[in-house]
Amino acid sequence: MASVTLRTKSIDKKGYSLFLDVYNEGHRYKEYLKLYVSKDYLKPENKNILRQDKESWELAKAIQAKRLIQIKESIAGFIPKSTKQDFIKYYREQAAIRGQETYKYVLTYLIEYNNSEKLSFKALDEKYLKDFITYLKTQELGVSSIRMYLSRLSAVLNQAVKDKLISTNPFHHLKRGQGGDIPAETQSKIEYLTIQELRKLNDTAFNDSVRHFFIFTCFTGLRLSDLMRIKWTDIQKGTLTYTQTKQGNVKTHYLPLSRQALRLLPAIGKKQIEVLKEKNELVFAHVPPKRKMNSELKVWAKKAKIDKNIHIHVGRHTFATLALTSGVSLYTVSKLLGHSKIGTTEIYAEVINSVKKQVAGMMPSL
Repeated sequence: MASVTLRTKSIDKKGYSLFLDVYNEGHRYKEYLKLYVSKDYLKPENKNILRQDKESWELAKAIQAKRLIQIKESIAGFIPKSTKQDFIKYYREQAAIRGQETYKYVLTYLIEYNNSEKLSFKALDEKYLKDFITYLKTQELGVSSIRMYLSRLSAVLNQAVKDKLISTNPFHHLKRGQGGDIPAETQSKIEYLTIQELRKLNDTAFNDSVRHFFIFTCFTGLRLSDLMRIKWTDIQKGTLTYTQTKQGNVKTHYLPLSRQALRLLPAIGKKQIEVLKEKNELVFAHVPPKRKMNSELKVWAKKAKIDKNIHIHVGRHTFATLALTSGVSLYTVSKLLGHSKIGTTEIYAEVINSVKKQVAGMMPSL
């Protein structure tokens, strides 16, 4: 049983917002129409529609009727022509508009799973999403990363609904939470290296391309996406200048590099020429791709006899914890990590407090 009900919501200074309450195949969701009227015409006492509200009200009723037809056609197996369009092409356009690197990561996994750069909207149904989620779980990704990638994919599909390319977002048919199709959010453990472990790792001979990259990450705290965009010309007088794009907004960051990070740069340049036979404008143009890098890091950690799940992002965690244990303020660490809110950085403070409690518990008694 499917239904599309027109509803109103009181909005300060705008009167009433109009939205659709959609119920289809056991799932309910709301579609806000960005249409407003001065009165609640669903109430019996407001039968006469004012002239200034007539256009918005009639448009809302027309959209309501159209959505109901779309749902019924979908149930009957009718596929609109729009669903034959290429979703990969549409997704790539949306990723460029939104600007965030995580959208590009999803696209990479989507193309790898699909084994093609062609995917119609018609093929992207509930079963496809379930199989794609199963695939992501095999890619050594944490639950938080999988949830983030799925939210990016769902956001693009929501936009496709708004653009009238599909009638409903197939994610609405998936179960969430414990035992559901979409994994439940978990409080993941923050893995990091102590300075002793970092020295032990550094003293263990390994592939210099991987070695230099990870140590540099541990002493700068940069994300993988930022590291891969660094140019040699971005580093001037000991300071790295880089930009981040979030929701279409570009922000410039200035990161003073530590002595250890600066010491690594000549070795990185020398290794790059050895691998590529020439110097590239990008500092890390010669390093292996993310998946290969994470695999190599695990081998290196095992060789160094460090029993921790090492991956690229551990370098960022290590930088934060080393900075805080060295007495750097939480506010400064937040700025160095490029966090927009200090609350995001506080999770590292909780890690440090936990370590302090352990140390206190080890103190002898009289």
